[in-house]
Amino acid sequence: MTEHDVVDTALRHYHDAGPRPDPADLARIRGTVLARTATAGRPARLRGVSVAVAASVVVAAAAATTITLWPEHTTTTASPSPSAAKTLARPDAGAEAITAAGSVPATVDLVVRRVANASPLDLSHGGYLYTADRAVSVQSATGLDGLAYYVTEDVTERWSVVGEGTAPKLMRTTRGLNAHPLTPADGEKLARYGTAYTKVTTSTYEPSSHPKLAEVPSPPGLANPTPTYLASLPTDPGRLLAILRASVGQDGPNGDRQVFKAGTALATSADALLPPGLRAALYQALAQVPGVARIPGQVDLAGRPGVAIAHTYDGKRTEIVIDPATSRTLGYRMVTTAALDGMAPGTVVYSATKNQKLVEHLGDL
Repeated sequence: MTEHDVVDTALRHYHDAGPRPDPADLARIRGTVLARTATAGRPARLRGVSVAVAASVVVAAAAATTITLWPEHTTTTASPSPSAAKTLARPDAGAEAITAAGSVPATVDLVVRRVANASPLDLSHGGYLYTADRAVSVQSATGLDGLAYYVTEDVTERWSVVGEGTAPKLMRTTRGLNAHPLTPADGEKLARYGTAYTKVTTSTYEPSSHPKLAEVPSPPGLANPTPTYLASLPTDPGRLLAILRASVGQDGPNGDRQVFKAGTALATSADALLPPGLRAALYQALAQVPGVARIPGQVDLAGRPGVAIAHTYDGKRTEIVIDPATSRTLGYRMVTTAALDGMAPGTVVYSATKNQKLVEHLGDL
C-alpha cells in the first residue's frame, strides 16, 4: 500500500459526509498530509469540515494530523484573498449561542430552533446508507499485578439499504488503531504481561457471501430504524419519551439511564435519516429525562467541537454530543465521574462518532 493509499483510506474513514474533493484538491490534500506527518509539525486549522486523518491506518502508532474538506458549494483556492479569509473565519452566532447556553432547556431550545431550518433528506431514490463509525475505548488486560488499561480505536464502515434500516449489507472493520497505555503505570504492566494490544486487525462482513452465518435483521424499531418506522414515531416529546421508556422496561434512576442511552443510540444510529421534526422531538425528549445536565462550554469528540447533554448514574456519565453548527449528532461519550476499577475520575472510557450519507451502490464512498 502506497502513502497515497493510506491517506485515501483515512479520508474515507474520517470525512464528515461531505462531497469528495476534485482531483486537484485531493492531490493538494494528500501532499499536505504526507508533508505534515513526515515532519510531525503542528497541523494548521482551517475553517470547514474537519477530518482527523490518522497516519496509523496501516501502522498502529503514529501522530494524527488535521486537514480540511470543504462543504458543498464552497469555492476554495490555494491562497484565499484576505477578504475571503475573513469571510471564512466569520463566527457562527447561532453556534456560539448554543455553546454558551448554561442549561439543558436553554441549549435544547436553541438547537431545536436550528433544526427547524433544516431540510429532510430525499430518500425517494433509495440506495444505501453509508456509515463511518469511529470508536475509541478503554480496554483491559489481566495479569499477576491486576488490571492494566489501554486505549484503542476501531473504525467501521457500514452499508445498509436505505429502506431497510441500519442492518448492514456490507461491513468493514479495522481494530487496534492508535493503541496506547492509559497511564505510564499501565504501560509497565502491559509490557510485563506481554499483551499484544497494539496488533491491528481487519475484517469484512458480507451476509450475502455467507448466508448461513448472516444474522437475521431486527424488525423495524428502535434497534433497526427504517425510514418508515421513523416516520411513524410521534413528534410530541412526551409521547416519544414514553416510547423510549417502554422500550427499556425499567423504572428508577437506572431506568432513566437506559432511556437516555436508548434515545442517544437512536440519535446516532439514524442521524442522517431523522426528519427535522423527529430530531427536534428526540432532543426535547432527552431533555425531559430526570437527572440530565448540560456539560459547560464545549467538548471535543475526535477533534470535532460540540455541546454535550449528559446523564450520570453509578459513577458513569453518558453524554450525547451535538454539533452546534448543524444540530446533528456528532456521537456520544461515556466518562467516569468517580474512581472506577482503578481508573481516575474524568476518564473517557468510550466515545464514538458516526458520519453518515446516502450513496448509490453497495461499497460506494
